[in-house]
Amino acid sequence: MKEKKKNYGLILAIIVLILILAFSVYIVLYKRNVGNFKLLVLDIGLLVAISVLTIVNHLSKKKELNIASSIMVVIFAICTFFVINDNKPEQIVGQKMPNFIGKNVSEAIKWAKENNIELIQNYEYSDTVEEYSIFAQDILADTVLKDLNQLTLTVSSGFNYDKVVILSSFVGQDITALLDEIEKLHLNNVKIKYELNDYTLRNIIISQNKAGEVRRNDEINIVVSLGKKSDLNEINMPSLIGKKLFDAILFFEQNGINYEVKYEFSNLEKDSVISQSVNENEIVKPFSDKVLVSISKGNKIIVPNLINMSSEEVIKWITDNNLKISLSDAYNNKVDVGKVISANYKENDEISEGTLIKVVTSKGALKMLKFNSLNEFRSWANKYNVKYDEEYEFNNSVPKGNIIKFSLSSNDLIDENVPIVVTISNGKSIKIPNYVGKSKSEITTSCKNLGLNCSFSYSNYSSTPKDVALSQNKKADSIVVSGTSLIIYLSKGQAKTYTVEIYESQLTFGNADATITTLKNYFAANYPGVTFNFLKKKTNQYPNSGYIHEDSPVKDGKKVTQGNSYSVWITIK
Repeated sequence: MKEKKKNYGLILAIIVLILILAFSVYIVLYKRNVGNFKLLVLDIGLLVAISVLTIVNHLSKKKELNIASSIMVVIFAICTFFVINDNKPEQIVGQKMPNFIGKNVSEAIKWAKENNIELIQNYEYSDTVEEYSIFAQDILADTVLKDLNQLTLTVSSGFNYDKVVILSSFVGQDITALLDEIEKLHLNNVKIKYELNDYTLRNIIISQNKAGEVRRNDEINIVVSLGKKSDLNEINMPSLIGKKLFDAILFFEQNGINYEVKYEFSNLEKDSVISQSVNENEIVKPFSDKVLVSISKGNKIIVPNLINMSSEEVIKWITDNNLKISLSDAYNNKVDVGKVISANYKENDEISEGTLIKVVTSKGALKMLKFNSLNEFRSWANKYNVKYDEEYEFNNSVPKGNIIKFSLSSNDLIDENVPIVVTISNGKSIKIPNYVGKSKSEITTSCKNLGLNCSFSYSNYSSTPKDVALSQNKKADSIVVSGTSLIIYLSKGQAKTYTVEIYESQLTFGNADATITTLKNYFAANYPGVTFNFLKKKTNQYPNSGYIHEDSPVKDGKKVTQGNSYSVWITIK
């Protein structure tokens, strides 16, 4: 009897199906939070279907099943392509927000990158939080997360050395008090110099160049008494290794020891003493011996090619190396979003800790945006040095000052050499009427209705009735914008003629100025519209000042007419 042959293909297909089902359970239980979950489930479903068809095919050997299986393989390949190329960020669902307060920003950068979260970093000065440490986050720690795409952190920039503080005067006091104040106020540019002084005790401050309001980084020059030269003795050299430069210089100055400072890279803390030319406990003499000290510039840091790094990578490199950062951004048509456009140090430059790295990152290609107002557009264009020209035209539907159109559409790429033309509405066009011969009240109503800014000025006396327009400062039928100013010149009406009456009681004999004052007031009240010029003249007829001069053009009984000028002479001795 012939032995039946085993179907190894069928056995393999069943094993594959079991593995796929196990993988499906894993995905459902542990990967529900991925951004492409639905595509992934569809992909797995296709795998299951293909495996089942393969098993059935082994059992039935039908050609139709082979065709269906082939079609599913094609669909599976397409879905796999989309799964692989699905760049949607994973959504952190169900996890709790970590507590980044007090931690270095590099930790948050690493977490955000691992979880495809956009990290916004706001840097602020702080006297209490160490530089690059986080002291605020916009999502509270332990918050259960759902669909998180962005996290904003407030990061310490360390001490603000430009901050204004109040520094007392320490002249006449022991230097110990000043040293305590330097540490308390975080002053970082204090220069202490000791000088021999036969009249002031040692370590007493002689002079101080600044007091009151100072900035932390202002240069503060302090002169301290070294006392008498005869009081200074040779001393045993202490070990200054590891001490701060400020403390080392203070030691030399306090003891009258000559010194020289040089800098070199070292793994010791920046600005600390690396070595000294005189060994510990060796004798050094004031004013004759000289000590050379080497000061650490911190670790030698080799600058990488920052241009090839993302902003996150640059920040991490800067924080890991105790550097300072100045970040700005700019649009760039050639550099991808988030990549570095420029930096103030190039690849392989040697720098030390604390160096300020200035980095400009790309906001991507500069594209035309949508703007709600002209001021918004101007602010944006000026910020990013976008060239633009403004053109104005009348428009019956767009209010004055609003944007009618741009020469570019939203999302159009901007050529830095071609200015954007913004067309701005002048509002409805207004034709200036001919107001000559119209009354003031008519003109006022018309100007208000048209949107003209009309003002009035009186011209001359004429046969035209009062308050009727004689002329205007802009031609009739001129086309202007709303709010245009227009001056209307009105008639004062028919000129009146008066007969001047002068009474003896209006004259102050012996005082020409008093007479002039009295007559000015009287004439203004009784002869409106007539201009009088008062002059003082010597007289041969009257015995005193203050009379109407015998030859005065205007005397009692003289007729005067509105709109004309007349002279009145008053006598003086």
